[in-house]
Amino acid sequence: MTRIMPVRLEEAKALSDELRIMILEMLKEKPMSVGEIVDELRRRGIFKTHNAIRYHIAILKDAGLIELVKTGNTLRYHARDHYYAYTGTAREVDERIDQIADEVADDVEKIVSKILKEHKSEIEKIAISLKPCEFCITKHFIEHVIYEIVRKATGKALTRLHSK
Repeated sequence: MTRIMPVRLEEAKALSDELRIMILEMLKEKPMSVGEIVDELRRRGIFKTHNAIRYHIAILKDAGLIELVKTGNTLRYHARDHYYAYTGTAREVDERIDQIADEVADDVEKIVSKILKEHKSEIEKIAISLKPCEFCITKHFIEHVIYEIVRKATGKALTRLHSK
């Protein structure tokens, strides 16, 4: 998955969901209809209804990240091109981020293990409550809940560090 750096609050909100990031990546490759997106997600093991995909598409469209285009007789969505300012090339940024991630992966693994050890049943309940339908895979929602816990805890830690 490519790195996406939002520059507006609407973009950041739209990209706060892993499924929307996946949809955006798919639409960067080629324009797709809602049905084509549903089919591609199923090939990847993610089972969503057409209505669920329309919901996520609307959020991406409202944020200006995708647009509706006509290809032949069919209306399809495709990712808009965005340009973000980097000091250095995107490859250099990605490589350095990957290096740092490798350096701290063991520490993060310990944190995630602690979260699961102490809160696994509660996280599973939250994940099940987030599933929009019986065909969705609970594992993906558990991962999302853990990601959100770590993301929010990181934000709180950064706030405390900046206030010192």
